[in-house]
Parts: sequence; C-alpha cells; structure tokens
Amino acid sequence: MTSPTESATAEAGARDTTVTGATGRTVWRRYRLVLLVLVVIALAAAAIGVAKARSVGGRLDPQAADPRGARALATLLRDRGVDVRRTTDPQGLAADVGSRTIVFVPFPDVLPDSALRPLGELGLGTVVLIDPETDTLSTITDEVQRTGDRVVEVTAPRCSDPGAEAAGAALTGGGLYRTSSGDTCYPAPDGNEDDQGALVSGRTLGGARLVVLGDGTALTNRALDENGNAALGLNLLGADGSAEEVRWLAPAPGSAVGADDSGGLSDILPGWVLPAVVQLLVAGLLLMLWRGRRLGPPVTEPLPVVVRAAEAVEGRARLYRRAQARDRAAEALRSGALARLVPRLGIES
Repeated sequence: MTSPTESATAEAGARDTTVTGATGRTVWRRYRLVLLVLVVIALAAAAIGVAKARSVGGRLDPQAADPRGARALATLLRDRGVDVRRTTDPQGLAADVGSRTIVFVPFPDVLPDSALRPLGELGLGTVVLIDPETDTLSTITDEVQRTGDRVVEVTAPRCSDPGAEAAGAALTGGGLYRTSSGDTCYPAPDGNEDDQGALVSGRTLGGARLVVLGDGTALTNRALDENGNAALGLNLLGADGSAEEVRWLAPAPGSAVGADDSGGLSDILPGWVLPAVVQLLVAGLLLMLWRGRRLGPPVTEPLPVVVRAAEAVEGRARLYRRAQARDRAAEALRSGALARLVPRLGIES
C-alpha cells in the first residue's frame, strides 16, 4: 500500500509538472484571424507580381499594349517591312549600325555618357531622340540646341521636311529646339520664333543623321490614331522606305541610370513592390494597435463558485505567472502575511 506521505508527494509532483502555458489549440484560436490576413496579403502580392511579370508595360515600349506603350506603332512598322528590334542594353545601341538603321532612344536623358558617346560618334544611319536635355545633346551633337518648352498640342508642320509635310498636323510640343543645319518643324502656333520647333534635324558629331522630337505622346497607343500622329511616327522611324531596321531602346530596370551612373534600390525593383510594402506596413501597424490594446488594471471579483482554497491560490498564482506580474504577486504575499501576523502578535495597525 502507498503511505499517505508518498501519496501527498506524488500529488505535489503532479501539480509541479502540470503544463501551464497556452496549448496549440488555444494559440490557433487566438491568432488564426491574424494568420489568415497575412496569408491573404501574401497571396495578393504574389498574384500582383506574377501578373506584372507576365505583362509588358512602360511608356513608349514597343511591346506594351497599354495606352502609354507603343506596340501599335511597332506593329505598323513591321507591317511595312521595317524590322523593329527591341533592346534593353543601351551600351550596344551603336554597334554595327548601317546606313539604313535607325536608333530610336525614347528616354535619352537616363543614359550614362558611356552609352551616349557612341551614338554621337556614329557616321551612318539615323539617331532619333525624344525630348533630350541640353547636356544630353552636347554629348551627341553640336548642331542642335534646346531653347525652351511649350505645351503639347496639335500643330501644323510648317517646314520643308518630306516626312513632316506628309504627316500634316500632329500632336507635338514639349521641348523646343534650334538647329544650324537641318529642318525645323512644328513651331509654336502663335508664329513667334519660327527658328525653333518641336521637331528638328541635324547631324551627330560623327556625321550620322539626327532627329529630335520634343515629346513622344503622338507615338503612344492612345494617341496614334489621332490627326497625323501615325504618319509622323512611321515617317520618323523609316516606314517611308528610308530604313530597314529600327533599334528601339526600352531600358530594363537598373540597366539605365542617370548621368552620374549611380542608381538606387528603386531602379532595380518592379513598380508594384513599393505599394505592396506600404500596404504591409499599414496592415502591421493596425494589427499592433488591435492586439496591443490595454485591458486596464486587475480588479477584485468574488469567486463564482466555492472552491478549495488551495485551488484558488494555485489558479491565481498561475495567472500572476502568465502575466509576469511579480510586483502584484509580491504585494499579495505581503498583504496576506500582514493580515495573519498583525492579529496574532497583537500589533495595532
């Protein structure tokens, strides 16, 4: 038989080994909503990333079908026998350029000097630039200068350039330029300063033909079917029989940076990453505000049922331990000790 002492010892050991932490089921019930929200956000971010990766976007990109892209113009060029070659490498634009090759650079200002200088040294072919700044032009040519800006609007060509005359009125504007050797087309509608235009031609430092257009809106999918925009774009890029190949630069993220040849993290990340990160941060902040609310100080409440004193003490001790309320536990011990010692010792409080 088991002695009373051994039974008491076994019971005390069982109580000591009792698991007091939250069970897996309790944790799941407590945090399942939070986990569900995080899973939904992760799946949404993944879906957005896959959709962005499968679709081509970007202003004046020959493969982009969105309103800012230029897929319609590239398709018309191919239908007329012009080989449109999309490239994302700005360093290789000037390699093996022939007399019937057009190098089209929609965003020349983002290219480093190491990519602009070979374009300026070209002696064959045609270089077409969209809205270049003064520093960019000085690296490529000494015949064309930027003189200002004007609003983008439908304007008559008013020049002798055959391609512009055939296109007629088109959506032009943006940068204004002056040339010392070529044609000046699409000047301001008010007639002032006819030596400046939104479309000018000249020569590169190496002798190749240079065409500068002040704004590329007329070449986008959204505006191509308006006025003479399509004819202007086709004539600029060789559909009139002047070219067999168009090298169309569509810089990949991180492949083209500013003139100082230094880029940040945003240059190599897809555009959806920053909004997704911001949404996750906002969701995390709201989650912290929701889960971090204060419940207020503990209050004394009568027990709903009569229980053994030992069980009440053990239950309260577990609550104190779970809440890490050492100060309140110590205060409770001191108060209980004083309540028992003062009457027995006859000390007046």
